[in-house]
Amino acid sequence: MKVLIAIRDAVYARMLELEFSERGASCVIVPHIEETVAVFDDIRLAVIDAGLLQGSTSAPPASCETIVIGYPEELARIPTRELTRYYAVVRPFVVEDFLDAIFLPSDGGTKTELRPQRRKSPSQFLALDEALRSAYYKGEKIELTAREFALLSLLLENKGKPVSRKEALARVFGESGADTNVVDVYINYLRAKIDNRFHIRLISTVRGCGYMISD
Repeated sequence: MKVLIAIRDAVYARMLELEFSERGASCVIVPHIEETVAVFDDIRLAVIDAGLLQGSTSAPPASCETIVIGYPEELARIPTRELTRYYAVVRPFVVEDFLDAIFLPSDGGTKTELRPQRRKSPSQFLALDEALRSAYYKGEKIELTAREFALLSLLLENKGKPVSRKEALARVFGESGADTNVVDVYINYLRAKIDNRFHIRLISTVRGCGYMISD
Protein backbone atom coordinates (compact mmCIF):
# COMPACT_ATOMS: atom_id res chain seq x y z
CA MET A 1 0.00 0.00 0.00
CA LYS A 2 1.31 3.45 -0.92
CA VAL A 3 1.00 6.39 1.48
CA LEU A 4 1.54 10.04 0.60
CA ILE A 5 3.07 12.22 3.32
CA ALA A 6 2.81 15.96 2.64
CA ILE A 7 4.41 17.58 5.69
CA ARG A 8 6.43 20.82 5.88
CA ASP A 9 8.65 19.57 8.72
CA ALA A 10 11.14 17.21 7.03
CA VAL A 11 12.14 15.54 10.31
CA TYR A 12 8.53 14.86 11.30
CA ALA A 13 7.75 13.60 7.79
CA ARG A 14 10.71 11.21 7.96
CA MET A 15 9.57 9.94 11.36
CA LEU A 16 6.10 9.20 9.95
CA GLU A 17 7.67 7.49 6.94
CA LEU A 18 9.65 5.14 9.20
CA GLU A 19 6.57 4.30 11.26
CA PHE A 20 4.46 3.62 8.16
CA SER A 21 7.27 1.56 6.61
CA GLU A 22 7.42 -0.68 9.69
CA ARG A 23 3.81 -1.56 8.95
CA GLY A 24 4.50 -2.54 5.37
CA ALA A 25 3.50 0.69 3.65
CA SER A 26 5.45 2.35 0.85
CA CYS A 27 5.71 6.12 1.33
CA VAL A 28 6.11 9.14 -0.90
CA ILE A 29 7.14 12.39 0.82
CA VAL A 30 6.48 15.79 -0.74
CA PRO A 31 7.03 19.19 0.92
CA HIS A 32 4.28 21.02 -1.01
CA ILE A 33 0.72 19.97 -1.77
CA GLU A 34 1.05 21.17 -5.38
CA GLU A 35 3.56 18.35 -5.91
CA THR A 36 1.01 15.71 -4.92
CA VAL A 37 -1.07 15.81 -8.10
CA ALA A 38 1.38 13.71 -10.13
CA VAL A 39 1.54 10.87 -7.58
CA PHE A 40 -2.10 10.49 -6.55
CA ASP A 41 -2.98 7.77 -9.08
CA ASP A 42 -1.90 4.83 -6.91
CA ILE A 43 -2.06 6.47 -3.48
CA ARG A 44 -4.39 4.78 -0.97
CA LEU A 45 -3.84 7.15 1.95
CA ALA A 46 -2.65 10.75 2.20
CA VAL A 47 -1.45 12.40 5.41
CA ILE A 48 -1.35 16.15 4.85
CA ASP A 49 -0.11 19.03 6.99
CA ALA A 50 -2.96 21.42 7.78
CA GLY A 51 -0.65 24.33 7.02
CA LEU A 52 -0.24 23.13 3.43
CA LEU A 53 -3.97 23.25 2.75
CA GLN A 54 -4.23 26.93 3.62
CA GLY A 55 -4.37 28.94 0.42
CA SER A 56 -3.58 25.93 -1.77
CA THR A 57 -5.37 25.51 -5.09
CA SER A 58 -4.73 21.75 -5.08
CA ALA A 59 -6.75 19.17 -3.18
CA PRO A 60 -6.60 15.39 -2.75
CA PRO A 61 -9.07 13.44 -4.93
CA ALA A 62 -12.15 11.91 -3.35
CA SER A 63 -10.85 8.42 -4.21
CA CYS A 64 -7.97 8.82 -1.75
CA GLU A 65 -8.48 8.51 2.01
CA THR A 66 -7.12 11.79 3.38
CA ILE A 67 -6.12 12.65 6.94
CA VAL A 68 -5.27 16.26 7.77
CA ILE A 69 -3.06 16.73 10.82
CA GLY A 70 -2.30 19.98 12.59
CA TYR A 71 -2.30 21.93 15.81
CA PRO A 72 -5.67 23.40 16.89
CA GLU A 73 -4.79 26.89 15.66
CA GLU A 74 -3.76 25.51 12.24
CA LEU A 75 -6.97 23.52 11.81
CA ALA A 76 -9.00 26.54 12.92
CA ARG A 77 -7.60 28.57 10.01
CA ILE A 78 -8.98 26.13 7.43
CA PRO A 79 -12.54 27.03 6.36
CA THR A 80 -15.04 24.57 7.81
CA ARG A 81 -16.52 23.93 4.38
CA GLU A 82 -13.08 22.68 3.24
CA LEU A 83 -12.17 20.76 6.40
CA THR A 84 -15.40 18.74 6.23
CA ARG A 85 -13.98 16.92 3.19
CA TYR A 86 -11.33 15.15 5.27
CA TYR A 87 -10.62 13.40 8.56
CA ALA A 88 -8.86 15.82 10.89
CA VAL A 89 -6.42 14.75 13.62
CA VAL A 90 -5.21 17.24 16.20
CA ARG A 91 -1.51 17.36 17.10
CA PRO A 92 0.18 16.37 19.30
CA PHE A 93 -0.86 12.72 19.26
CA VAL A 94 0.71 9.36 20.09
CA VAL A 95 1.96 8.01 16.76
CA GLU A 96 1.38 4.38 17.74
CA ASP A 97 -2.27 5.11 18.60
CA PHE A 98 -2.63 7.11 15.39
CA LEU A 99 -1.36 4.23 13.25
CA ASP A 100 -3.36 1.63 15.16
CA ALA A 101 -6.46 3.64 14.26
CA ILE A 102 -5.47 3.54 10.57
CA PHE A 103 -4.29 -0.04 10.02
CA LEU A 104 -5.86 -3.42 10.67
CA PRO A 105 -3.53 -5.90 12.42
CA SER A 106 -2.69 -8.90 10.24
CA ASP A 107 -2.17 -12.45 11.50
CA GLY A 108 1.58 -11.94 11.26
CA GLY A 109 1.48 -8.79 13.34
CA THR A 110 2.38 -6.43 10.50
CA LYS A 111 -0.30 -3.89 9.76
CA THR A 112 -0.72 -3.52 6.01
CA GLU A 113 -4.44 -3.04 5.40
CA LEU A 114 -6.36 0.15 6.04
CA ARG A 115 -8.88 -0.05 8.84
CA PRO A 116 -12.31 0.96 7.56
CA GLN A 117 -12.97 4.46 8.87
CA ARG A 118 -16.04 5.04 10.97
CA ARG A 119 -18.67 6.20 8.53
CA LYS A 120 -19.31 9.90 8.85
CA SER A 121 -22.83 11.17 9.29
CA PRO A 122 -23.83 13.45 6.39
CA SER A 123 -24.13 16.26 8.94
CA GLN A 124 -20.37 16.11 9.54
CA PHE A 125 -19.79 17.19 5.95
CA LEU A 126 -22.17 20.13 6.28
CA ALA A 127 -20.89 23.59 7.14
CA LEU A 128 -22.78 26.84 7.70
CA ASP A 129 -21.37 30.33 7.26
CA GLU A 130 -23.56 32.42 9.54
CA ALA A 131 -22.06 35.72 8.37
CA LEU A 132 -22.74 35.06 4.69
CA ARG A 133 -25.87 32.96 5.30
CA SER A 134 -24.35 30.22 3.15
CA ALA A 135 -24.30 26.44 3.47
CA TYR A 136 -21.74 24.00 2.08
CA TYR A 137 -21.73 20.22 1.71
CA LYS A 138 -18.26 18.74 1.17
CA GLY A 139 -17.17 22.19 0.07
CA GLU A 140 -19.96 22.64 -2.50
CA LYS A 141 -22.14 25.69 -1.99
CA ILE A 142 -25.87 25.24 -1.43
CA GLU A 143 -28.07 28.19 -2.39
CA LEU A 144 -30.66 28.75 0.34
CA THR A 145 -33.27 31.40 1.05
CA ALA A 146 -33.17 33.19 4.41
CA ARG A 147 -35.88 30.95 5.86
CA GLU A 148 -34.37 27.77 4.50
CA PHE A 149 -31.06 28.75 6.09
CA ALA A 150 -32.77 29.55 9.40
CA LEU A 151 -34.57 26.19 9.43
CA LEU A 152 -31.40 24.27 8.58
CA SER A 153 -29.52 26.19 11.27
CA LEU A 154 -32.21 25.29 13.83
CA LEU A 155 -31.99 21.60 12.94
CA LEU A 156 -28.19 21.63 13.23
CA GLU A 157 -28.38 23.52 16.53
CA ASN A 158 -30.44 20.61 17.86
CA LYS A 159 -28.48 17.88 16.07
CA GLY A 160 -29.42 14.47 17.44
CA LYS A 161 -32.72 15.75 18.87
CA PRO A 162 -36.03 16.15 17.03
CA VAL A 163 -37.31 19.67 16.40
CA SER A 164 -41.09 19.89 16.61
CA ARG A 165 -43.14 21.64 13.96
CA LYS A 166 -44.40 23.99 16.67
CA GLU A 167 -40.86 25.06 17.63
CA ALA A 168 -39.78 25.47 14.01
CA LEU A 169 -42.92 27.46 13.25
CA ALA A 170 -42.27 29.85 16.14
CA ARG A 171 -38.51 30.28 15.71
CA VAL A 172 -38.22 30.36 11.94
CA PHE A 173 -41.54 31.80 10.81
CA GLY A 174 -42.64 33.74 13.89
CA GLU A 175 -46.00 32.03 13.91
CA SER A 176 -47.94 29.85 16.33
CA GLY A 177 -50.58 27.19 16.03
CA ALA A 178 -50.72 23.95 14.09
CA ASP A 179 -53.06 24.86 11.24
CA THR A 180 -50.31 25.35 8.66
CA ASN A 181 -47.96 23.00 6.85
CA VAL A 182 -45.34 25.66 6.08
CA VAL A 183 -42.66 23.78 8.06
CA ASP A 184 -43.27 20.61 6.04
CA VAL A 185 -43.06 22.62 2.83
CA TYR A 186 -39.70 24.13 3.78
CA ILE A 187 -38.37 20.75 4.93
CA ASN A 188 -39.16 19.49 1.44
CA TYR A 189 -37.29 22.47 -0.03
CA LEU A 190 -34.22 21.57 2.06
CA ARG A 191 -34.43 17.91 1.12
CA ALA A 192 -34.61 18.82 -2.56
CA LYS A 193 -31.55 21.06 -2.29
CA ILE A 194 -29.44 18.82 -0.03
CA ASP A 195 -30.67 15.24 0.38
CA ASN A 196 -31.73 14.76 -3.24
CA ARG A 197 -28.83 16.69 -4.75
CA PHE A 198 -26.11 14.82 -2.84
CA HIS A 199 -27.95 11.49 -2.58
CA ILE A 200 -27.86 11.44 1.22
CA ARG A 201 -30.34 11.25 4.06
CA LEU A 202 -29.66 14.34 6.13
CA ILE A 203 -33.09 15.26 7.47
CA SER A 204 -35.18 12.50 9.06
CA THR A 205 -38.84 12.55 9.99
CA VAL A 206 -39.43 11.53 13.60
CA ARG A 207 -43.00 10.32 13.73
CA GLY A 208 -45.08 12.28 16.21
CA CYS A 209 -42.17 14.60 17.07
CA GLY A 210 -40.99 16.53 14.02
CA TYR A 211 -37.72 16.54 12.10
CA MET A 212 -34.13 15.75 13.03
CA ILE A 213 -30.55 15.81 11.74
CA SER A 214 -28.62 12.89 13.23
CA ASP A 215 -25.15 13.08 14.78
